[in-house]
Amino acid sequence: MTSYDKSGKNSGISLIELIIVISIMAVLVGVLSPVFMKYVNKARKAKDVVTADQIARAVNTAFVENPDAYETYLKGTGLYAEVETTVNGVYEKYKVELIASNGSQKDTPNTNCFNGTTLIGKGGKKDGSTGFYGVINRELGLSTTEMNSAIIPKYTTAKEGAGPPGKAGVPYSKLDRWRIAKRKLSDGSYRLEIWASQPNPSGGWPVYRVWPEPDDIYKN
Repeated sequence: MTSYDKSGKNSGISLIELIIVISIMAVLVGVLSPVFMKYVNKARKAKDVVTADQIARAVNTAFVENPDAYETYLKGTGLYAEVETTVNGVYEKYKVELIASNGSQKDTPNTNCFNGTTLIGKGGKKDGSTGFYGVINRELGLSTTEMNSAIIPKYTTAKEGAGPPGKAGVPYSKLDRWRIAKRKLSDGSYRLEIWASQPNPSGGWPVYRVWPEPDDIYKN
């Protein structure tokens, strides 16, 4: 209860009252924090779905503007990953060919643009300023010299079991980049896929498929 001095005036909150208030606040934080984080993660996932769609559009634009790069895309890189995804409750496990990845602060300081040594196209530069990568980066508004934090996946939760144990990189590390991949279908054609990925090996191990149809985790 509130304490009073000898004159009968209110002398402020007592220690007991302060403890009670702090206890109530602690309970509220404990109850509301999971709910708040649920909404935060939902917003992050929604942002990632939009970003993956933008990347796919940029890649298709690059195919139109740079036929040489498209031919290289069809030829492939020879780098494969066995991936898993669950869409509308249906589980799938298959291989994708790893085509391209955007950089990270660790790999390429001050830049998160798509860059590398493959799929450059004639006259292209591996820093991502020209060729296949240049078209993608321009379409996405990414700079090859400035940090582009918007291109990093917002939902970064690690997935236990994702990544090849015993190889370079940390198998269960947080997601920090996007991976452009292609899947060979039963009729011999290829399907472009965009995956949220974690660090090495091979420039980012794909963990969650986000495009063309996202993993169920992005719908929860």
